[in-house]
Amino acid sequence: MALSKDLGSIVLIFALALIGWRYRRKWTKRIPRLPPGPPGLPLVGNLFDAPTNRHWLKFAEMGQVWGDISSLTVLGQITIILNSVEAAEDILDARGANFSDRPVIPMGGELCGFNNALILSQYGERVRTERKLFHHLFGTPAATTNFAPLIATEIGAFLHNVASNPQGLIPSIRRLTAAITLRIAYGYRLRDGSERDSFLQMFETAGQNFSRSAAPGAFLVDTIPSLRIWPNWLPGGGFHTTAKDWSKQLHDTVNSGLAYVKAQMIAGKGETSFVSTLLDEKIHDEYLIKWAGISIEEGGSDTTAAQLEAFFLAMSLYPDVQAAAQEELDRVVGFDRLADLSDRGDLPYMNALVKEVFRWHNASPIGLPHRAREDCIYQKDAESELLLIPKNSLVIANIWKLTHDPKRYANPMRFNPSRFIAGAEKEAEPDPTRICFGYGRRICPGKHLADTILYLACTAVLSVFKISKAKEGEPQLGQASGTVSHPLPFDCVVEPRNAAALALIRSTETQD
Repeated sequence: MALSKDLGSIVLIFALALIGWRYRRKWTKRIPRLPPGPPGLPLVGNLFDAPTNRHWLKFAEMGQVWGDISSLTVLGQITIILNSVEAAEDILDARGANFSDRPVIPMGGELCGFNNALILSQYGERVRTERKLFHHLFGTPAATTNFAPLIATEIGAFLHNVASNPQGLIPSIRRLTAAITLRIAYGYRLRDGSERDSFLQMFETAGQNFSRSAAPGAFLVDTIPSLRIWPNWLPGGGFHTTAKDWSKQLHDTVNSGLAYVKAQMIAGKGETSFVSTLLDEKIHDEYLIKWAGISIEEGGSDTTAAQLEAFFLAMSLYPDVQAAAQEELDRVVGFDRLADLSDRGDLPYMNALVKEVFRWHNASPIGLPHRAREDCIYQKDAESELLLIPKNSLVIANIWKLTHDPKRYANPMRFNPSRFIAGAEKEAEPDPTRICFGYGRRICPGKHLADTILYLACTAVLSVFKISKAKEGEPQLGQASGTVSHPLPFDCVVEPRNAAALALIRSTETQD
């Protein structure tokens, strides 16, 4: 009898415990909490968990452990990492108004002055105005056709430069993309010859300074903002001198671009550009015009150069892909001209190849962080727990993970344009250009222009050049850290396909 009572008590206690556990579990699901992440230490939080380079790889590892939405807290600053397309769309697209701000970056933004440019400006009337101007200029595929002749001219010069000096491939790529964006923004044409163009050098230096000053974790003042008041003359205060030098260089560059256009307009010469058009309209103030101008050059030149470098690397590693693309170009376009935009509909493999370049190498693998304007309570579905994304937390979409997710892209490390061509037994894989240009109200306004440049450049190169691996050594795969990420240094052999190709290269030299 006593045993029966004891057993009954045990069952009752167990039942009450089970009910309590289920109630507590149901209740705690209704209490929002930060997304999961590695446990932190007192005061410093996840300071020693936060990556200092190749952030996309560390964030992808976090996703495997903590799920599609995870978090880090470093000295009180909360960062939310999104490792799936679904999470990025749910948070940054569907709730875009709340995540339209950029982080406050003490070094690159406030001290160096890059917060004047669109990329780091806080969302507001000025950002909306600039984005409307950019949308009118090149925000649709139809609008970018206006730049096709300009792009073709600069690509012709690029082909000639590479044929003349194949060892100078990387500088020629960077010259090409800068030549295009400088003409669009300022109507400025780079000087011919081997001598470095001083105007180009100014903008390249500004771009390098931005990449270095805005890179996550590059300066301690970005982690501990109170260090802004740390005196320059004390140990560790040298960043003030660096910031002062970079700020001066940036403002000199911005003002020089505006001054060049004004001088050309007074002299009654020079080609029409974004800046000259706005000055003529006399609607917008010069502050907006000059900072919008540099945003075009800096926002488009370096990222497109990184993609083109990745294209050459991929062609040297995947000769079968190169051969398939050249067969299509030879069959559709022929041998006496280069492909143009009117050919795109007849070149499915080339279009797929351009998509694969964007997917395979992300010029901005973690993008630029978004900043929450207000607290956001997020729930994936009715069965999921509530997650809190606090006001002023940073939200990073791990673009590299999203475009290398094996659930979306089969064998994602392989360069395979065929993944985007549907067949009798397979569907085309998702278009990566819906991912790699970012999300929400801060999506890259120049994505159609970048796509057009990459298509015209890749078709031109494959029409006239054969690209192969260097005879000695295997190229090191991967990409460098930085706000704009280029492939790691590599060598390849670039040579004209045949005599007809060389003649075609020479014929493009004089076109304009």
